[in-house]
Amino acid sequence: MNGIFNILKPTGMTSHDVVYEIRKKFNIQKVGHTGTLDPNVAGVLPIAVGKATKLTQMLIDKDKSYRCMMTFGKQTSTSDTYGEVINISDKIHGFSDFDKACKSFVGEIIQVPSMYSAIKVGGRRLYKIARKGEKIENIPKRKIVINSINIIEFTGKTAIFDVSCSKGTYIRTLVEDIAKKLDDIAYMNYLIRTKSGSFDIEDSVTLSDIDEKDLISMDDIYIDGIKNIILDEKQLYRFINGLDLNPQYIKNFEYSNKNIYKIYDEKNKLVSIANVQDNKIKNIAMLNN
Repeated sequence: MNGIFNILKPTGMTSHDVVYEIRKKFNIQKVGHTGTLDPNVAGVLPIAVGKATKLTQMLIDKDKSYRCMMTFGKQTSTSDTYGEVINISDKIHGFSDFDKACKSFVGEIIQVPSMYSAIKVGGRRLYKIARKGEKIENIPKRKIVINSINIIEFTGKTAIFDVSCSKGTYIRTLVEDIAKKLDDIAYMNYLIRTKSGSFDIEDSVTLSDIDEKDLISMDDIYIDGIKNIILDEKQLYRFINGLDLNPQYIKNFEYSNKNIYKIYDEKNKLVSIANVQDNKIKNIAMLNN
């Protein structure tokens, strides 16, 4: 069994819980998730099994999309509905001001993750530290990219919006930062991950309904910008034995703008995932062993 399950993770489960359930259900040990999803967040969580676990880092690096609801006028200890209310305000905002605030975050920005995020500091998850009443000073800032924010609904006190962003973006932090831009406070009502790379929530499956037929094969895994390379017998022998290949000697070679390639043999069998470094085709994940 080699491929990806597009899992719809429910709230209340950690990403590791989902991995455990997949291992147990299919009696397979080689299982890994493609990016931690906070326990209180539902949505798309691609799970790699077998040889596909070699692709997890590549899939983790892909952009994510979320749907979020936020409420102005209250600040909670956890930045979401699970915490205690620690501050209140009575402001009501106009749509144009909210829209302008959202647009100000589109692009490359610096973000400080929430204490209730799943990021690890000193080998410990921040949300586990926070639940024990401990605090971490100087949480490492990170550079992220907000591709777009699309407002779905706005009432003046609440808002629902879709956001597309780079990996490592914390939406509850974005919610509080948007409120700060309006000189107000807010918390996140709910968050659903609607897309992770090419994996969409519309195609996801729950753990209770999952079946082996839901496995996306290695050949069918879509990675944005990927190109295919077919190697002849001699080239394949060199490649699988650790020798790099020069692209100029590969028939019909096309450069990928994402620098990612699927390597096939002449029988159209997928052999490897590769990239190009210093004008040499280099293996990322050998899939034929």
